[in-house]
Order: sequence, then C-alpha cells, then structure tokens
Amino acid sequence: MRHLILVHQKTKQDIQDYREIARRIHQRTDDIRVFIAGTKDADWAEAEEAYSAPSMTVAPMPFKHFRPRGGTVLVGNEYPKGYQYERMEAEGVPVPEWVRVKPGIKLDPDYWGPYVVVKPELGRKGSEIFITRTHRVRYKPPEKFAPDHPIHKAPLMAQRFIYTGKWPHHFRIVTFLGKCILAWHIEQSHDYPPLEDKWEFDQAGGGISIVSNKRSSSYVETNDAGAIAVAEAAHRALSEVPLLGSDIVREAETGNYYVLECNPRGDAWLISSHIGRDIQRIHGLDSPNQFGAVEIATNVLIEETRRRAT
Repeated sequence: MRHLILVHQKTKQDIQDYREIARRIHQRTDDIRVFIAGTKDADWAEAEEAYSAPSMTVAPMPFKHFRPRGGTVLVGNEYPKGYQYERMEAEGVPVPEWVRVKPGIKLDPDYWGPYVVVKPELGRKGSEIFITRTHRVRYKPPEKFAPDHPIHKAPLMAQRFIYTGKWPHHFRIVTFLGKCILAWHIEQSHDYPPLEDKWEFDQAGGGISIVSNKRSSSYVETNDAGAIAVAEAAHRALSEVPLLGSDIVREAETGNYYVLECNPRGDAWLISSHIGRDIQRIHGLDSPNQFGAVEIATNVLIEETRRRAT
C-alpha cells in the first residue's frame, strides 16, 4: 500500500478537484490511498496514519504551516528565473540568451542587438520588465532602488529580445507532474500601438509594451504542439515541482519556441483557482474540459505514486 497526500490551498485550487481525483484513484486502484490536507494544517489529525506507509506528498504551492513527516515530497518553490534557466539549459530546453546584471556589465549591441529585455529574477505579473537600449545596461546597487523593488529579493537580468510579432503574444502552458493540463494563447490588446518590425521602438513612438499578459489581453485555448512539447520538456528539468505554469514564446522570424519562465511557485491550477475562473468567465473558456485536466492528473498521480512513493 502507498499513500498519496494532496495538499490544498484555498483560492488556488478548488478542493472538489482534489476530492474527485481521490475518488477516481480509489475507484481504480487497490494499492493507493489518498489523503487531503490543507497547507495551513499545522496539526493535521490524519498525519500519523497518512505517513504510516510509503508516501508521496504533492503540494502545488509552498507549504504554510503544514509539514510532511517523510516520504517523497513534491512542492512548489519560488525559484529565481536565472536558476530556472540554468536548470532548463542543462537539459537542452530552449531559453532566451541571458546574463545577470552585475557590477562592470557591458553588453555589445553588435552581439545582443540594439535592445535587450531587463527584468527582475523574481517578479510577478510582468512588473518591472522593460525594453532597454543595450549600451545603457548598467549595474546599480539595490540601495539605489525603491524599498519595494524586486531587486531586494534577487538580481536583475538582461535577456535577448524575442520578437513575436506586431503585438506581443505568448502561450501559457500548465503542466502537472510533466503532463499538459491547460494551454492558452495570450495576445496583447490591439489597442496598444504595434511594433511593426523587431527593432522599430523609436519609430513606433511611446506606449510600446513588450508584456502580453495584461488585463486587456485576449485569451484563447490552444493545442499548439510545439509550445506544449517545450513546456513538458521544461517540467522534466524541474521534476521535483508538481505544477508549472510555463510562459512560452514563438519567435516570429524563425518559428522557434523559448521558455520565458515556468512559475514554479505553483500558482497555476488555473482550471479552478479564483484567478483562473475569472479569466475563463471573461474570455469564454472551458479549461477543465480542454484536455480533461482532472483525468490527466488522476492518471499521472497513480503512475508517479507507484513509482516515487518512499
């Protein structure tokens, strides 16, 4: 007998999804027992029983007060983007060329192009992401930034600009234990001025933004095989994290795909999180049924519990 412990966080996953997964596993197997705990459960009543057999704990989000008592533990973690890139590069997953902004940095426009993207290694929702003239990239110590700037948690990085077209767009691919459960294509609103050519930021005038995940952006479901394949490869590079929400771009000139980030903190159960349901309602999506997310999660949990529970 193996035990599977699913750790739930209110607003980030609908607990009914977990209960349905548990029901399906119990219906199909006689060698796996499922327990459901809350991430705030410091004194979980079922802990002793749950950890009395080889176990696997799966928590998409970082623990709050819950503490596993042994076995295999797969939990979300807020890895900086540079660390994500290093892990993915080691496995051959395509990411844009990048460098940390350190003292003495000087980038050659002949190599990087006239503009690069500068962004924090830890940041959310596209905050503090800028397109910057390559020759102007310079290091500034953290104390030169506002107290709430992300640089106080992790460094800035400069990244090669990937041109996706007139309006920025990307794929958000959610993978659970390496399997795609949701895929969206997100494009910036055409109310923004277009970038007609890769380097025409000056000619385009003010107002150009390279961030595509804005409130006004369009969201549609997609089954783009290239984006899904790259996202699943990225998850293999970070296999200790149960849930990833990878942002994938496709370069306009070459058609090549690149991973911008994986969001390994786990705030990506968009089939039923409060944020995910709001997006689905606004854009007319039915993401739980796009690929059959709960069924995919059930199958992969059975497979991985048998393989990885200790």
